Parts: sequence; C-alpha cells; structure tokens
Amino acid sequence: MSKAEDMTADALKYLDAHVADFTRELSELSRIPSVSANGFPKEEVRRSAEATAEAFRRARVDNVRVLEIPGVHPYVYGEWLKRPGAPTILLYGHHDVQPPGRPEKWLSPPFEPTERGGRLYGRGTADDKGGVMVHVAAIAAYLEAAGSLPCNVKFIVEGEEEIGSENLGRFLTEYRDQMSADFIVLTDTANFATGIPALTYQLRGICQVDVEVACLKQPLHSGGWGGPVPDPVQILCRLIAGLTRDDGSLDVPGLYKNIARPSAKQLGRIRALPFNEARYRKEAGMLPGVRLGGEKRFSVYERLWTRPALTVIALEARPFLGSSNQIIGPGAAVAAHRARDGPARGGETSREETQRASAARRARERARDGRDPLVDDGPRGAGLRCRAARAQGRLRSGGGHDGLRRDHRLRRPLRPGARWRPVSPHGRHRSGDQRALGEREPASRRLGQVHARGRPPLRRARPRSGRAPAPRLG
Repeated sequence: MSKAEDMTADALKYLDAHVADFTRELSELSRIPSVSANGFPKEEVRRSAEATAEAFRRARVDNVRVLEIPGVHPYVYGEWLKRPGAPTILLYGHHDVQPPGRPEKWLSPPFEPTERGGRLYGRGTADDKGGVMVHVAAIAAYLEAAGSLPCNVKFIVEGEEEIGSENLGRFLTEYRDQMSADFIVLTDTANFATGIPALTYQLRGICQVDVEVACLKQPLHSGGWGGPVPDPVQILCRLIAGLTRDDGSLDVPGLYKNIARPSAKQLGRIRALPFNEARYRKEAGMLPGVRLGGEKRFSVYERLWTRPALTVIALEARPFLGSSNQIIGPGAAVAAHRARDGPARGGETSREETQRASAARRARERARDGRDPLVDDGPRGAGLRCRAARAQGRLRSGGGHDGLRRDHRLRRPLRPGARWRPVSPHGRHRSGDQRALGEREPASRRLGQVHARGRPPLRRARPRSGRAPAPRLG
C-alpha cells in the first residue's frame, strides 16, 4: 500500500477503537440547547461555540478561536496547515440548532440525546453537531494514528445557519483572509443509507414567494353577503391548486427553461441506487392511501434531485379559535410558497442580462393584460403569475446554503402601490423581528379591537346613504 493508504488504514482503525468516545462527545455537545432563533437564550449558543472550540482543541487542531461580529451568534474557527504544497480544504458546519418544537412529539427529551436502535436521537445529533463531530473525529483519528493529515484543513462552524445565515456575508468580509482555501466541503448534508456513503455535489435552487389575496375592507356575514361577494380564501386555494398539472409538473411559466437534464452517466448512477417504496413511504410518515407526488415519468430520486418542486410552507387565513360565520376582511388570506428549481444549465447569465429580460417580459405582460404582473421573477429566480383581483405578492430569492455563494438583497413590491414590508433573506424582517415566515401576528378577534399589525380598529359596517340594510328574517 502507498503511504496515503497506510495513513487512512491507521486512521480507520483508530476510529473503530474510539467510536464510543466520539459518540459521548457528540452527546455532550447536543445537550447544549443552542437554538439561534429569537426568544431563546443567546448564552446557550455561546456556550455551544465554546464547547465546539474545546472539541477542536482536544483533536489537536491549531489556532482555534471563537470569532465574532457585533450582534451575531459566534462562529468557531480552527486550522491545521502543516503540509506545504498540499491543497487546503475549508470544512463548513454549524453548531446552532432549530427550536425543539412540541415536546409531546418527542419520544425522548430533545436535549437529552438517547440511543435507540443504533441511532442517537436528539436536537442537533444530526443537523449539524453530528456533521461537525465527523470533522473532529476524522482529524483526531489521522493525527493520533498517523501523526499528520494528507492535506491542509481549515474549519468554520457557524452559529446562525438555522435562522438563515443572514450575517454570513458580513462575516466573510470581516474574516476573508482566514477563509481562503482551494475547496469547501460541507457536512450539513444527508448520507444515502447505512453502508452506502454519498457525496452531495449539487443542490436544487430555491425561491420563496408570499402571495396575499384581499377582497374586502371589513369582514362580512356570510349569510347576508356570501355568494356575490368573493371569498379570498377560496381564491387563494384555487391559485395554489392551479400550480400543479395533472401529470405532476408545475404550471409556472419559465420554471423549466434553464433546468439541466442529467447526463447519461448521472442517470445511470441514480437508477442503479436501490429504492424500496414501502420503506420510503414509512420513513416519510405517509398515511395509507396517500400517493407519491411529482412528475410521474421520472423516478423518485430524479424528482428529488433533478426536477423542480413546489411546497406551500405556510397558509394563513383565520384560526379555528375565534372564527365566526364571516367572509374574512383585512388580514386576508396569505400563503408562502417555496419553489426548488432543478440544477441549472452550465454557463452564467449576467445580472444586467437577467434584468433586461425580466423588464422585457413585464412589458409584454403589460401590453397583453394592461397591468404589471403581480409576482414576477427577480434575478435568477423562478416566477409565479397570479390572476386574482387585488392579489398582492412579494418575492424573495436565495436561502439556505445558497448564502455561501451569493446573498440576495432585492426587496421591492412587484405591483405599484402594493403595501409591503421589507423582508430579509430566509424570511426574517429587517427590523430585527426573527419570526419565521408564516408566524405572523394574530389578527384581531373582536370588532373595535386594535389590530395587532398596527392597523386601525375594525368598525361595524354602516349602510351607505341611499341603500337600506338587508332585512332581517324572523
């Protein structure tokens, strides 16, 4: 065997002998409730950063530091640069986690890691403290068993990935020199299956659109007005239902234009992977009788990895609690759509070219419909066109790990005069309100109560002059 193969074999032997140690270390990290969302203790995210830094130090990583920019959850940095002439790899992960959600849905407490069936269950044991510990274990195994690494390595472990990495651009600007590398590797991805390792080399893009339908100035009694007066909830539901064709493809103009088709070699690899529909349905938690969705002429893996998908991630009208026999008025019906396009074709389009094409498309729509499109596609984003009276839309593009490559900041109303609030990437308001998209303020439940969004209180409808109120029956 070559020297590199000898090093790898020694490192693997060390890993096999110390799996319990690394699992215990992962459990300790996962006991720290490092939720980065607003409303949770920031001190815990800092404690998680310090614990992650200590894990790197124990693994004999050099120059380990907690890096900060004002007002942002801390990052962790480390490096091992003792192979002159060898490439340098920047390993990315994050130590913050999502909120635990509803406690009753957990079989064991979210921040008390529990082993069941050979798997470790807890918030962060996979996403992404498990990924960070993969880095730590690999480095420790090489250095302990072989005394060296086959390449130079840098580490960056983020503290706000779960709230959208909104400040990642600022961080990279601040610490640009430390981030220089030949390659970037992320372990915040999934393995295909136990015993079948996988390398994720491309992800579908992402575009998120909020659509609001409003028809009335105030709520109306459905018995006296229902029928002639349109229901914004039904309009919104029709719009959503119309986005998917009978064959499972999406009826979104322009969405498929730049989707790259996989090569014959890629298709061969995808189709060679084992697929068990019963197991897939069970892992997804699908109920009996529910059919798989998407474009039926493509395999499940092709739909997942190479074809666009659209998801309604939030739908807001009026909660059951406090609802009444009314057609809803202000506050209207709102849905958040998240579209994932497929892999893009090779080649880049300049921002200016994209903006010119978008302006030309809007001009054609104005000439045809006599108005601007309500929701249009921004730079390198997918587009939706909504055909409903008084619909209002807002587009945001970019998100998730895409923030490592570009950071979109275009925020504009797409219809003249539309009411809007600036939103930042990943659904957070620029004002500092970190609520996730769809977690909006509750609407007023009683007439005359001040609206939670700061709008004037609702008033009881009065008949206009010259028109008598509808007669009461009985």
